[in-house]
Amino acid sequence: MDSVTQFLLGASVSGAVIGPKMGIRALLIGGIVATLPDLDAFVPMGNAIDTMTHHRGATHSVLMQTLAAPVIAFAVSRFVADARANGKLFLLTVWLCLVTHSLLDSLTTYGTQILWPLEIGPPAAYASVFIIDPLYSVLVLVGLVLFLVWRRQPARAVRGNRLLLLAATIYLGLGMVGHGVVMARAKADPAFAGLSLQVQPTPFNIVVWQVLGIADDRYVVGLTNLTHACPISAVSSHPRLAKSPAGLSRTPSVQRFEWFTDGFYSYQERPGMIAVTDLRMGFHPNFVFSFDIAERDGDKVMPIEPRRVALSAPRTELIKNLFAEIDRTFRSCPA
Repeated sequence: MDSVTQFLLGASVSGAVIGPKMGIRALLIGGIVATLPDLDAFVPMGNAIDTMTHHRGATHSVLMQTLAAPVIAFAVSRFVADARANGKLFLLTVWLCLVTHSLLDSLTTYGTQILWPLEIGPPAAYASVFIIDPLYSVLVLVGLVLFLVWRRQPARAVRGNRLLLLAATIYLGLGMVGHGVVMARAKADPAFAGLSLQVQPTPFNIVVWQVLGIADDRYVVGLTNLTHACPISAVSSHPRLAKSPAGLSRTPSVQRFEWFTDGFYSYQERPGMIAVTDLRMGFHPNFVFSFDIAERDGDKVMPIEPRRVALSAPRTELIKNLFAEIDRTFRSCPA
């Protein structure tokens, strides 16, 4: 999830747990603590692929967060008397602010290594909420606003914040239900029969979803709407290279990329270049994470330092085009 929303969530969680003891300061401390895991985005990891696949790693591990929580709580309590006076409750608050960050991230497509350093399967990515969801963020924000507006009535302030935090959590639950509904719909659709499936919301909502199915030789994409009775629409099939092209030796970074994407990747060849793409993020033919990994000169393949391929157009334009496609697809669907 975006860092602004993570700040809001941390502030809301802190206000709900220790707000009655610390008041407004609980919001600021909780928000700051909740953004700490995303500091790993500023740590260079050697190359573009490693930087991508190590994000949401150690700092997002609930195991590491459990170890870090006492350290953070102790450091804050040296400067904040109320934190020191509510030691155990403040420690619980810090832990919850960290852990809820990772749990929220694990509901997005990117992938969160919540059990790092244990590599038990690929990163968690249930994909039931888009990485930026305005409604979820607004629900949490309103709770914080109520906390501030009613700050002279502490019981009312805490109750208002808790109710809006509950509403935001129910919204996430609806996204998880939507994920299950769309997954069942995809499994029943002949166009996706026999394919490994991944479903996720389209940008900024949990109503319209995109479906991705992969086989070794192709990937299939489509759109569906939870509020309409129409089947999966805008279905299209495209060639996929599951194995690296002949002559290309897969570097550890590329192997990690295959693991990180849970197999939802494809190699591509274009004149003089070989790339690998994460098929989960974006919608054909525009994918967010694609990396050039080798140059080809006839039969000769020369690995290069991975470099991210620029999008074909600004993200705002690509999202606008996607919504235009959604509108065209569902305009004639029965409500």
